[in-house]
Amino acid sequence: MRGISDPVSCELLALSVANCQLRQLCLPFLFANIAIYINKDVQRLKDDLALLSKYTKMLSIDEGLTESGDQTLSQLLPQLKQLCDVELRTCRDLRTDLLRAILAHPKVTSVLVDEFPEESMCNDDLSKLIIDRTTGYQDSPPEFDKYLNRGMRIMCLELFKFDNLRLDTQFGSKILSGLQEIRIFNYSIPELSSWLPVLSSTHSTLKELWLCGTLCRVSDHAALPFLSLFIQKCQQQNLINCFVISRLGLRRSVSQFSQVWSVIDITLGIGTSLIQLLTLIAISFPKIERLTLSNLNQDAGRYDIADFTSIFARFSSLRVISFENVFGWLKFGSESDTPTSTVQRAAIVHDLKARVKSGLLVFTSCLAKQVRTLDSIYISEMGSESDNSGNHAKSWHLSGWLHVLNGNRDIGGTLK
Repeated sequence: MRGISDPVSCELLALSVANCQLRQLCLPFLFANIAIYINKDVQRLKDDLALLSKYTKMLSIDEGLTESGDQTLSQLLPQLKQLCDVELRTCRDLRTDLLRAILAHPKVTSVLVDEFPEESMCNDDLSKLIIDRTTGYQDSPPEFDKYLNRGMRIMCLELFKFDNLRLDTQFGSKILSGLQEIRIFNYSIPELSSWLPVLSSTHSTLKELWLCGTLCRVSDHAALPFLSLFIQKCQQQNLINCFVISRLGLRRSVSQFSQVWSVIDITLGIGTSLIQLLTLIAISFPKIERLTLSNLNQDAGRYDIADFTSIFARFSSLRVISFENVFGWLKFGSESDTPTSTVQRAAIVHDLKARVKSGLLVFTSCLAKQVRTLDSIYISEMGSESDNSGNHAKSWHLSGWLHVLNGNRDIGGTLK
């Protein structure tokens, strides 16, 4: 058995073995969330049942169990007295009995699954059942309405053909119980602007909306109220055609049925005017938590890393930044000292790759100290090497996650 959701920290584990008194204090946290992957985990649960019965509140069950493992687990479930949340990713085929045993547990309030259960479950009370995500009516089973009518909830709805989606024909007046998130791919701006207010007013649980997979200049989004201030400022500074948007993440305010949506995530491809655009984004979207930037034009200009990273300090809520080909924007001291000056001279791919990696680590370290809310940085960088004759030889790629480790804002992680 292993921890799930929020894994047990090393500090908590160390504290739990310091002495008996601290061990007792740590037990509720050590065994609150457990995961069952294989039959051996079921046996361990059985062996430690007296302990887990007191503390386990969340259980994750993997598809790696055999039929006998599922049967044993079904028998043990009633003895987990504190259990309230279960993740059962696979619930079809031979797992119907296990699902019914979980739903029958008196303390369990939610059962998260990745797929629709067997059709025979349409006659059961499914009010505890939450499907993680579904792709709407077009890819759902014919029994979709039956599941909903038995109380099943949907956490995330994915729509891939939004141009053809009509609220009156697809949903009518139906309330999708428990709906927290919608992801729309290849969306249509006019359709969205008329459809979103209706859905927002009828689904109090809906908190996030994601618009993905469409490259649009910002002027194409003029009908969306949550971008109006940003568009206005871009027009005033003649920046309206300097970038494209490929993803937007929105979250609405906490008040019930609110129509106020705030941008929390944006993915941009930028060709020019990087500093000006970042300044406008920080002003226009004060609640933004995640920013993804790609360099559409490697000759768009280069910036001293101290000046460049200081712009990000203007973001008050930023937690994650992702960069695609950021190296072309960076300038390190004098030109002769910059890693980019070696591109034409270097003859070995890993030599150039090592220099770029070193420069990126300097950049991200500086960035972590400038942005006090930042937790993680993702880097994806690629380039090509030329031999001594100027002929193209090989390409290289660097990528990886870097994380802020401590109060000193030190960076840890690997680029490879």
